[in-house]
Amino acid sequence: MPIRIDLNVLDQIEDKYGTKEKFEQELMGWRFKRGEDGRFERTEDGGIAVEYVKPSLKALIFILPRMINEGLKAEAYDTGKEYEPVEADYIIAACEMDRGYLYQVILDELRRCESVKKDMPGKGNKKSRSR
Repeated sequence: MPIRIDLNVLDQIEDKYGTKEKFEQELMGWRFKRGEDGRFERTEDGGIAVEYVKPSLKALIFILPRMINEGLKAEAYDTGKEYEPVEADYIIAACEMDRGYLYQVILDELRRCESVKKDMPGKGNKKSRSR
């Protein structure tokens, strides 16, 4: 199935997580470490300390159907076929990929989305294709 993260998907991410960066933190399983007083803990060089936690299955379940349906929509538009969305429950149930691999695919697509926005308009960028 084709996948795609574009402005529509980014808008949904921001609605749920506030920012794309907070979504990525959940997806990758890290967050800024806080002390008992609620303040961020600092590293020896003054940066904010990071703690690693289990990557969020909820973030994966949130994004996977959205990016697949957006990919199907783009594919339908490109080919002139009718767009037929796939139910989220079916996508999740049918997914048999390793979770670590899926996290990487999603992060790669987020990076691709960022690089496309930086390209010059009118160049006919065709980077959004089936993965």
